[in-house]
Amino acid sequence: MIQKGTPHMEIYQLKYILAVAKHQNFSRAAEEVCVTPSSLSQQIKKLEDELGVVLFGRTTRSVHLTPAGTEFVEHAKKIISDIADINMAMQQYVVGESGQISIGNVPALGAFGITPLIAAFQKTYPKISFEFHEAECFDLYPLLSSGKIDVAFLTAYHKYKPEKIPLESYPLIQDELVIITNTSHPFASREIIDLHEASEETFICLSKSSGAFADTLDACKLSGFEPKFGYDAHYVDTCVGLVAEGMGIAILSSRIAQKAMPSAGKGIAIVRFKPKATRTVSVVFPKKKKLSPVVSNFKNFFVHWSQENYLHNPPCEQQ
Repeated sequence: MIQKGTPHMEIYQLKYILAVAKHQNFSRAAEEVCVTPSSLSQQIKKLEDELGVVLFGRTTRSVHLTPAGTEFVEHAKKIISDIADINMAMQQYVVGESGQISIGNVPALGAFGITPLIAAFQKTYPKISFEFHEAECFDLYPLLSSGKIDVAFLTAYHKYKPEKIPLESYPLIQDELVIITNTSHPFASREIIDLHEASEETFICLSKSSGAFADTLDACKLSGFEPKFGYDAHYVDTCVGLVAEGMGIAILSSRIAQKAMPSAGKGIAIVRFKPKATRTVSVVFPKKKKLSPVVSNFKNFFVHWSQENYLHNPPCEQQ
């Protein structure tokens, strides 16, 4: 009589059972699983002893499943299928087709046309999810440099000095900086001005950790003056609202200014200035020898887009 013991099933034993159930022949089953018939028979007998049941009825001419064996095979098929699914799912992480990316991004990412690119990437890798951290660029750079986020879409790349690991940047979008004024302002009727003409104007001060603030300082300094800031506005909508009420002027990216116009109604005008100044939105990565497969796929996608669509192909690097 078979004594019931504590079963210790191995995956290979399940495969042996399925092979015998399939072929109803020990020799052909052994050939499929690449073992000898005697070894196959011994392993199945060992499992039967541990389970306390007979899985196969054996005669000199045939092998057939017992009722217990039939039920065992159904469970074994499911287990082997689940294991295959697990292996396939894990392989997607290995090749970077599944996982999560932590993305840092400056506000108004949609105005720069970056969100459609992220959507295009996810269509290629539908099992990759995103976690977004929206903040001003000089608040995001330290998170990227310290490894707390995987990648970031940022401006003012050359104005940041990395704290820990070096970074590399690939430019995506370049946009002209413009002045926005109240429609009753003398500048509003002009297509372009010399920025030095604005040296006595009151500027709306955007967040000091934003690229827009750094751009304003640099553009004004290039024209030979320090801007006079009158009001602090941490959000573009607030800035535009103050400008519309005639409380000052501001320097913004042309794309952001155009997007802000509908919300301001007829209250603002967009004026170009010289010398021309631009803002570049770049995708920035930690400069590591080995990125995770998921982040590596993200990088490859955007590097390829940069090389195909941006004016300057080589990446910018910070040591």
